[in-house]
Amino acid sequence: MTALAVIALAIAVSGCRRSHHQDSVAKNRFVNSADEICGEHLQAMLTLLGSEQHGNQWRQQATRNESIYRIMATSIQRLEGLGTAPDPHGEAFGSYVKTLKARASLYRLAGVADLHRDGVFAVRMERRVAQIDTLGDGYAQSYGLRICGIGARDATKGLGAK
Repeated sequence: MTALAVIALAIAVSGCRRSHHQDSVAKNRFVNSADEICGEHLQAMLTLLGSEQHGNQWRQQATRNESIYRIMATSIQRLEGLGTAPDPHGEAFGSYVKTLKARASLYRLAGVADLHRDGVFAVRMERRVAQIDTLGDGYAQSYGLRICGIGARDATKGLGAK
């Protein structure tokens, strides 16, 4: 009877190790896919921010904010297309995507405010973006993402920014 219990325990532990390994591989694949999307997102943002803007200051800000919104909407759609994030901490990835959606909406609102020359509201939206960005960075990092959720300062370190 004892031998049977030891064999059953050995099989259970072996199955858990295999399952844990499979979970780890699935999560690594998911993280790599998400980070690839975020790398492309980051490149699109850097390209946008490095491009020359035309028109008056209000129009430039509105155009920039709408372009940021569109880049974010595309990235959000691609991240959601990855499906449910594998555990552990899969909920952190979902929370990260929710913060991206909130930030995208705020950029769109700031763009509308700029079109109406409402600088006070636009600044409030940009401050709120910064707050949500910090929260989202924490979610991304707690899930194990390496590119998604890095702050602007970290993202531009290699470019000579301080």
